[in-house]
Amino acid sequence: MQKHNIYIEHMATFSLTIECNFAEFWRYNLIVTGAKFLNHERVDMIKHIDNVAPVGSNLAEIPAGYARAPKTELTLDGCDALTLYIYVLPHTMPRTRLTDEARPFELHITIRRDGETLYNHRHSIAQWVGDNIEIKCPAESM
Repeated sequence: MQKHNIYIEHMATFSLTIECNFAEFWRYNLIVTGAKFLNHERVDMIKHIDNVAPVGSNLAEIPAGYARAPKTELTLDGCDALTLYIYVLPHTMPRTRLTDEARPFELHITIRRDGETLYNHRHSIAQWVGDNIEIKCPAESM
């Protein structure tokens, strides 16, 4: 009888936290997409959209009734690895034309797997262009 070694990854619970205390963060749409993996196979897609306004809206002020929490938290389970794409897309440009008056703001991203911090980084986001952030969390090695 032939023996086969079967390698099964540990299913984990990931938590993603995105924090921003920039007063004008409402000028940006926040989109989180990606994929969940189990045993090196994609098992699900990730999609979270906080769409404030269409790109190019050029709003004079925050839309009535809109309130974004300073912290976005997502729980991602049923997987052992993740690939995330976080898009910070401006829909309204800064009120100034001087780049010195529109300094970058900070976006703090934390990812935990079963409570253990895997990723803890502060990203500098340019007000004029936003950012596209890719994060890969591979499966735990045995």
